[in-house]
Amino acid sequence: MAIKILSDIHGEYGAMRSQLWPDDIAILLGDYLNLIDFRTLGGILSEVYSRDEIRKVLALMATGDKEHARVQIRDAIGGTPDKSEQVRAKIADSYTEFFASIPCKCYMLYGNTDGPEIMRRMEADVDAELVECGVVKVDGQRFGMVSGAPQGPWNAGLPGEMDTERYDEMVASLGPVDVLCTHYPPAIPDLTWDTIAERDEVGSPALVSYIDENGPAYHYFGHVHHPRESCTVRGSTKVINAGFFRASKSAVVHPADCPAK
Repeated sequence: MAIKILSDIHGEYGAMRSQLWPDDIAILLGDYLNLIDFRTLGGILSEVYSRDEIRKVLALMATGDKEHARVQIRDAIGGTPDKSEQVRAKIADSYTEFFASIPCKCYMLYGNTDGPEIMRRMEADVDAELVECGVVKVDGQRFGMVSGAPQGPWNAGLPGEMDTERYDEMVASLGPVDVLCTHYPPAIPDLTWDTIAERDEVGSPALVSYIDENGPAYHYFGHVHHPRESCTVRGSTKVINAGFFRASKSAVVHPADCPAK
């Protein structure tokens, strides 16, 4: 039995299944759908919207006026009722494939691109538990888990996004744990800067405060696909980006190493 941690699967369900054995315990950190691949423009949205519409959205995301951009993005991809229904159907089909590809006991978070309500309806069909916020015991260790993403400069009204106050309250509610698991990163600059997107994903100050106050042995997170640094040690905590699984197709086995610099 191994505890395997995966994040940002983004549609690579066959590769996910190949990394997991029936006696493993999987900890999945969110972002399971491939809504849009920013480099290839492939994904669910590209099956419904044109590449020109998608390029317009990406251009808006790069503007300095983030609030105005968010409004325009929602308008740009709002589409017709028919297109919205097509997207919903494709999302449901993708989640059906995702859950069918889980071969073992699984605890999962939702990421900013995920739909927690549809995930809750499907989790009962497999040995999986969606944890919005809470502590689960795995192999005698306390795993604290917090889903979603707080408000930030790149939010676009996705289902897994939430008010910063709510997110911070969930983090504070955990109490001491051995292992902290989140989708969103802590606000540590080298861990939040995406070298391909060339932008700072910002991260959560509340997670930094939690690490400093409670000192879990590990903090695993995702969200940042191409970080400047994939891990660091803060106090007694190894802070580790579990990786962009869609690209790496490789699970992290807990306890993972974070080499000293």
